[in-house]
Amino acid sequence: MKKLKLLTLIPCMCLSACSKNTIYGEYEFRLGKTDGSHFGLSVELTDEANDKHEGMSNLVLRADLGSDFSIEKMVEEYSEEYPFIKDLLEPFVNVLPEDRSIKGYYHVTDIQNEKYGYRVKIGSDDLTELFKKVFPEIPDIGEDISALTTPEMIEMVACAYLGKNQFTVQIPVSTKDVQQQLAWYGYLVDFEGATLLTQLDENKLPGPKGEERFGVHPAVTKDAKGNVVSREADIMNEKFEFEFSHTYLYQDDPEDPLIRVPVGSFVTRVREDTNQKYLLFQPFDEKMSLLNIEGYFSAYDSNVVKFSVANPSQIVAVTHNDKSGDEEGFIDADGNEFLYKDVLKKPFEFRDFHDVKIGLTKI
Repeated sequence: MKKLKLLTLIPCMCLSACSKNTIYGEYEFRLGKTDGSHFGLSVELTDEANDKHEGMSNLVLRADLGSDFSIEKMVEEYSEEYPFIKDLLEPFVNVLPEDRSIKGYYHVTDIQNEKYGYRVKIGSDDLTELFKKVFPEIPDIGEDISALTTPEMIEMVACAYLGKNQFTVQIPVSTKDVQQQLAWYGYLVDFEGATLLTQLDENKLPGPKGEERFGVHPAVTKDAKGNVVSREADIMNEKFEFEFSHTYLYQDDPEDPLIRVPVGSFVTRVREDTNQKYLLFQPFDEKMSLLNIEGYFSAYDSNVVKFSVANPSQIVAVTHNDKSGDEEGFIDADGNEFLYKDVLKKPFEFRDFHDVKIGLTKI
């Protein structure tokens, strides 16, 4: 145990050796002039041990808002360079405490980025109160909001690095990019999906695993001539096509027949010989029988669809209607015709996410 504790000090020792000064102190980022409508953000790293979180030291986050501060003016002047201002900063500006400071805790890890230094884990118990004000609806659905401000959750959105006289924060530029980044980390937050949050199978995720994944983007592989050979973003969409699908089979809730619930999802394939679409189905419950299935394509549809599945290929046993274009579809086991344009929904599509690196310089 003592050896492990000594190993955790190595990053701090390396950083101190790279600089005449200690890593402890204040790091600052500023937009605008020192007077009027300016915005400043600083992080003070201390050598004080945090009394609630073992192995962590105390830090203080401070926001410096000018006397004439205007978020609208900040957005107008800096949103092109720092697009995160509107989506990510604006909601928090008006709920900051009176002294504009938030206490937290940190730990410098041994995971190194060649450009920005060692990754830093950050947490804050105080930040919980801000989340309650910005997202008042969260407690209503029974979530433990304090879990959102642990180092494990914060690094899902913001990666911090400590280098020579520089503290760098890497954050997505918009809420859409936050969604994409979370999906890359294995957590699909989908307001159009069957469930709000789906944890993706870690073994199917392309790219680095575990701690090495944070702060890393989906890779693009090219050949010697510069042609794209593969994209990890494409692999994500292939591996998780059923999880990303928004086309579901709905059935009546056994506990409440007035409610329909999704029990599985559909994806499509195209036959190379005929260019005809066909359906594949995957149930959410592995124990679900795949023979003589029936249900609805939406929670409000009155047209029952009946089919069976050739397990384990998951191919839906229906008959193509021999039409094309907007009239292409299939005929189910009861002889009812369904058009693809009426039943297929646009899936969630994973893409690489955009982020910005905010450099705070030691003062």
